[in-house]
Order: sequence, then structure tokens, then C-alpha cells
Amino acid sequence: MPHPQVLIVGAGPTGLVLAAQLTRLGVDVRVIDKHASPLELTKSAALHARTLEHLRDLGVADRILAEGERVDVLTLRTSHRDRLSVDFRVLDDTAYPHLVDIPQYRTEQILIDHLTRHGVALHRNTTLVGLTSTDSGVTATLTTPDGGTETVTAQWVVGCDGAHSTVRDLLGIDFDGTTYSDPWVLCDAVVDWPLPRNEMTFSSDGNGIYGVFPLPGRRRFRLAYTQTIDATGRPVPPTRDDAQAALSRTGIPATIESTDQFWTFNLARKQANSYRDGRVFLAGDAAHVHTPFGGQGLNLGVADAINLGWKLAAVLAGWAPTALLDSYQAERHRIGRQVVRFTHLGAEAMLLRGDPRRHLRDIVLAGLQASTPARRLLAHRLSQLAHSYRGTAGVTGRRGGLHGGDRLPDPTLFDGITHQPQRLHDHLATDRHTLLLTTPKPDPALPTQLNRLADTLARRRPGAVELRLLTPVWQVAQAVLAQVPVLLDRGRNAQKLYDAGAAAFVIRPDRHIGYAGPPEPTRIERYLSGG
Repeated sequence: MPHPQVLIVGAGPTGLVLAAQLTRLGVDVRVIDKHASPLELTKSAALHARTLEHLRDLGVADRILAEGERVDVLTLRTSHRDRLSVDFRVLDDTAYPHLVDIPQYRTEQILIDHLTRHGVALHRNTTLVGLTSTDSGVTATLTTPDGGTETVTAQWVVGCDGAHSTVRDLLGIDFDGTTYSDPWVLCDAVVDWPLPRNEMTFSSDGNGIYGVFPLPGRRRFRLAYTQTIDATGRPVPPTRDDAQAALSRTGIPATIESTDQFWTFNLARKQANSYRDGRVFLAGDAAHVHTPFGGQGLNLGVADAINLGWKLAAVLAGWAPTALLDSYQAERHRIGRQVVRFTHLGAEAMLLRGDPRRHLRDIVLAGLQASTPARRLLAHRLSQLAHSYRGTAGVTGRRGGLHGGDRLPDPTLFDGITHQPQRLHDHLATDRHTLLLTTPKPDPALPTQLNRLADTLARRRPGAVELRLLTPVWQVAQAVLAQVPVLLDRGRNAQKLYDAGAAAFVIRPDRHIGYAGPPEPTRIERYLSGG
């Protein structure tokens, strides 16, 4: 494919998800990567609920779930005591009230297999060395596996090539931030560990941090800890004995029976000043890096890819103006900034060591543990279900507790007819917008209103918006079933969507709400027209 619509630089999770998203939406892509294969020793393992929702839409979540290790609880320990446990099972508006731990290279391989089945080949051992942009496209100069040079022209280029991004460097985009002084050690190991397998721990004491994360396989865990420093101030080369000695930071009696290869690395918190330069975008670690606190990094990159993917596809298909792509910077840069700040504060709090503020930290953690609403809020934030684009230019309105820009909740619906639980998201389009109308009671004007809305969508946005109706009232469902697909919520689990009366929500392909407000055709038409 000499002239793809989109050239993706980097075949890590972000680039692979973007390729899968664009391919699903009918976009021609080419993916290049300088490495010969996925790197087996990579930092990321945790996949949060929001990421699992995205992977479900791509059709790979079931394989991830089958291979990964389910984790329900994240526990923070300081000075050998449990301080705060965040239980993700409180998440009642997602199909995935948990994490999944799976090595990043396995997630990458599952995505690669998915792309292969859809006819997308990866161009390995291929390096980007130059970019030239015009008003109509981008010319990329590549070095090929045989040592030659190739020129590829694409309409758009996305740099998903990591923290040391060549794309970012070629664009001259600043990557502002700082590097942390503590070096870290990572390895996968077989550990005789007394805590439950559905729990990950992040521990600290006066000597540093130690994270223990369950992995697939009998007694296998990922260990991540601040590197041991000797009496002369030099880092101690990691060994099994060193990892065992450092394990004392947890205060948990455990034995490391064997380890795989060790990897040492330094952490930084940085963010690109801009995620876009003309027809070239940045996503994933090329746009932001931060500490591993809460396992946010890979998940943040996946969400970047999903956000940018549907917008690129909409522009290329001609049913959205190019200006839609401006919202990528507005929406994702702000979320990236929030995550960089949140993970920095979390890691700094855990690394107070001899700082007298550690006592205040422990008091704060104890207060959070004592508050059920606080722990629920933390579960939503860590799972990235709470990420919202409220206040940005492309979203608008409010209905009940939901705002334009919020992720649409995904409650279980019980319709009382099929006797099968169904998820709301499963009934919404992922390749176009969905206009979801909700009504809590019978309305004689509803059939006429539906006809007007259907006519508006057919005239102004043919094929770009699907119409759905959600109601707990069976009489409403019977009255309009011939006009529009109806989701019957007899258990009223979706009460949040109609507790303020009849409402309309325009749901984007990424499951975020574009418009929230009254079901007035004029307002909806104005939103869909970009007014």
C-alpha cells in the first residue's frame, strides 16, 4: 500500500488499537515499527475497565479475558500496614468491574493476530527518518529492512512511537517535564505469595516502593520496585536475592522462587505541548509519560487511539468536517494532563520515605478507606470510567446528572421478555453516532416526535446516526416498536438516563455523550449540524 490514508508509526498497543479501529471503520492504514517483533520485557500489564470496553468494541476483549488474570482489588500499603483498598467490584455501570493483568507483549500479539485476520500486515524493521507535510498530505521517508529507502505519502500520520518518539522530534514538539531520581527494577517471577490472587499491592516503607501484580500462570507475578542503593550511593544490580531483600518493603512474608530477566529503567512525567501539527498527530507515550501508579499508561494510550480513530474515519468518510480533528487536542491533552498529575501525586506520596508528611499521608489514606463514596470515586477514576470531555467545544448540554462529554454509563438491562441480561452499550453503534431517546412514562406525542427525528436524520445525516429508544415502560415499547428499536429497562437499572424526564443523548462512536438535553428535534439537528 504505497499511499495509505493513514500511516501509523509504532506497533505498540496504541498503534495497534488505532490500526484496528481505523480498519474496522473502513480506513486504509499502514503500520510501521522499527522493532523486529513485540518486546517481551515491557512495563505495562494492567488493563482497566474502560480499556476493556474499547477492546470489546474491537472484538478482542474475550481473548484478553480468557488469557489474562482478573484483579478485583488494588491495595496500598505503607510501613507494613494496609492503608487503602480500592475494590473495583463496586463499578456497576460497566461489564468489567475489575482489572485484567496480562503482559503487554501478549496484548500486542492478540491485537496483531486480530489485524492479520483482517488483512493488515505490520511493516517491521522499518524506521521513519523524515516527514514533509503539505495541505493535502504527508510524505514520510522510511528506511526498509533491506537497508533501502522508501517514500510513502499518506493523508494523515499518527506517531505512536513511544516516549522517545521520532515523529515528535521531527515535528519539533516540546516534551516538557522532569525525570525522577529513583531508578526502578522490573521482572516477572514465580512467588510464594500469601495474599489472594485477585489483589495487587503497591507498598512503601523508608527504603522505597514495591509493587506485586498477579500475572497469568501458577504463582506468577510481576514485581516492580525502586532499585536498591548501596552504602556508597550506587544502584545495586538486580538479582533474585536483591529482589527478595527488597520484598521486605511490603512487610508480607513471601518467597521469590525464580525470576525472569530483570530490567532497570527511569521514570519521567512529561507531556507534549501539542498532540497535533497539521496532518500529523501524537498518541500514547509519544504524547505523555508518567509514573506507573495505578497502571494508567497503556490504558491512556488506548483511549487516545479510540478517540482519534473514529474522528479520522469520520473525516475520511466525508460525514464530518476536518475541524472535528481539532477536538482531539482539546479532549485528550486535558485528560493526559490530569493523569500525569494524578500519577505523580500518587507516586510522590508513596515515596515520602523519612519525610514527616508520611504521617499525614497515612491519615489521608485511612480517611479514604473509611469513606465508601471516596473509594467508589477512586475506583471510577483509576478505571478511567470517570474521564470526561465536559466543557470542550464539541460537546454540549446536560440532562439529569449526565453532561455532554461524559462517558455513557453501561448498565445491565433486564427486559422481562428474553430473561437475558443485556448491556446498554451492546445495543449502540460503534461505527457511527447513536441518538438515544429515553422516556420514563407514556407520551402520546412520542410517535410523531420519532417520525420527525427519523426524517431529520435521513435528510441531514443519512447513515451517520442510528435511532434508539430506552424506556422502563412496556406500553411505550409496544406503541413505537414498529418505528424504532426499543430497549426495555424493566429493572430500571438505567434510571440515571431518564430520572429527569424524557431526554435525548447523542452518543459518539467512542461511547461519550456529544449532546445531552431535551428530545427537541431542532436542538438535536443543530448539534448534528455543528451549530
